[in-house]
Amino acid sequence: MRILGRNISALVFLLHILFWGLWIISFTVIQSLGKDYNEVFIWFMYYIITLPIFVSHTYLIAYWLVPEYFLKRKFVIFTVLILALLVIFSIVELIASNELVFKVFDPSRAFSPGYLNPVNILASGVGNHYIILVFMAIKVVKSWHEAKNRKEELAQQNLETELEIYRYQLQPAFILSLVNELEQLSLENPKKLPEMIVKISDFINRLLFEAKAVLIPLETEFKLISDFLSIQELAIGKRLKNNLIVNGISSGRVIPPLLIFPFLNDACKVVNKCNDSFECTVIIKVEKKYILISFSLWSEKEFKVGGNVNMELIRKRLYFNYENKYRIIENEDANFKEISIEIFS
Repeated sequence: MRILGRNISALVFLLHILFWGLWIISFTVIQSLGKDYNEVFIWFMYYIITLPIFVSHTYLIAYWLVPEYFLKRKFVIFTVLILALLVIFSIVELIASNELVFKVFDPSRAFSPGYLNPVNILASGVGNHYIILVFMAIKVVKSWHEAKNRKEELAQQNLETELEIYRYQLQPAFILSLVNELEQLSLENPKKLPEMIVKISDFINRLLFEAKAVLIPLETEFKLISDFLSIQELAIGKRLKNNLIVNGISSGRVIPPLLIFPFLNDACKVVNKCNDSFECTVIIKVEKKYILISFSLWSEKEFKVGGNVNMELIRKRLYFNYENKYRIIENEDANFKEISIEIFS
């Protein structure tokens, strides 16, 4: 952090030097445009010698008056002080330019006696404020840009935190749901209990140790889906028919873990609550720059699957990992629900 701080301070320092260097060069060129070398030299010396005056005046306004008085809405004090600085630095600039520049390098340009009069002081002070306005404009744009970046960074951090909390809530939620199913099965069909315990144990082991990263291999997600559907088929029985269609899974492809599991879990809860028959289909299709994960639930009778909160969080997870390289397609009817997630790379 100290090294970073030093690097940032050095960069800011260099940018300030660059700004004032460009100011000297550009205004020397403007003042002596089309004239001889002697004119260029005189104006160059003028801006070099008066540079500390302009720098002091500019920085006092930018880093003292504006934050201490203007931004704190102390407008009367701010006005008095800015006028005082205008007069003081105008007098100093007139004296320095006359005594150290014109009398030394071109006596013909020296001011006549009495040049420190109110008209000259005011005219010089107002005329010299252009550099302050340019500097302040750059500072305002820079501050706006930094504030915008800070806001975006904060939003990104909040999103990361929200998704991290959601991801860690998923595992306990599924485990609790499976425990409830195990308890229900022990009451309704205790003969299936040993097999169910083995399946749930294998699923939880994979869930806890292979699905804890931000991105996991697609093969792991497939195995989790397959294990979960197998558990549901054993728990629900013949009323649930599962179809798992896979095409093109290859090593090296990764996705956020448990991406469609909230929908699978909600769908299985619907099936558990009624005595109707359902058909659940999960399709995973992988191409070179494309991944499709599709889930659908169908029944001859009407049903309703919730999940609006899950959908919003899944959109955030996809945006966090893929930005705009994804698409979610929803199809819903009285007896049909389909969620398809397309990921492009």
